[in-house]
Amino acid sequence: MLFLREKRSSGLFAILALSWTVGVADAKAATQTHDSALSASPVHTSWAASVREALAKRASGAASLAHHIQHGMASWYGGRFAHHGTANGTRFDPSEMTAAHPSAPLGSKLLVRSEETGRQIVVTVNDRGPFKGGRVIDLSHEAAAKLGMLRKGVAHVEVSPLTEEEALEVAQAPE
Repeated sequence: MLFLREKRSSGLFAILALSWTVGVADAKAATQTHDSALSASPVHTSWAASVREALAKRASGAASLAHHIQHGMASWYGGRFAHHGTANGTRFDPSEMTAAHPSAPLGSKLLVRSEETGRQIVVTVNDRGPFKGGRVIDLSHEAAAKLGMLRKGVAHVEVSPLTEEEALEVAQAPE
C-alpha cells in the first residue's frame, strides 16, 4: 500500500513539474510578445499622430466603424465626472474635445454633426458610453458647447469616422 502511494505521488509530481515547465514557457512567450508590443508603440503621441494611427488601423481593417454613419441622440457630460478616469486611462477633462462611444476604437477621431444647428466638430474617443438608452454618443462639455447643445442637453446628431481626406486635413492643421 505504501508502494502505491509513492507511485501515485511521484506520478503527480511528474505532472506538476511538466505543467510548471509549460507554464514558464508560456509566460516567457507572453512577456516577450507584450514587451515587443510596448516597445513598438510610442509612450506619448501628439494629436496628429493619433489621427494617423487611426487611419492606419482603418486601412488594416481594424476599425469597426469605417464608413459607418450613425444617426441618433447625443448627450453631454461634464462637471461631476471631471478628473475621473476614462476607458483609455486618462483623466476626463470637460474642456477637451472628447467623447464616449460604445464601439469606436479608443483614440479614434469621429466627425459629429448636429442635425439641428448644422455645426460639426471632430472629437477623440477616450471613453465608453453612453449608458442611457437611445443615445449614440456622449460629448464633453466643450464639444457640446461647440455644437450648441448645452442648454437642451441632448441633440440629434450624425456620427461618422473621418474620411482619409478629412483626417489628413485635421492632422496637418496647427495643433
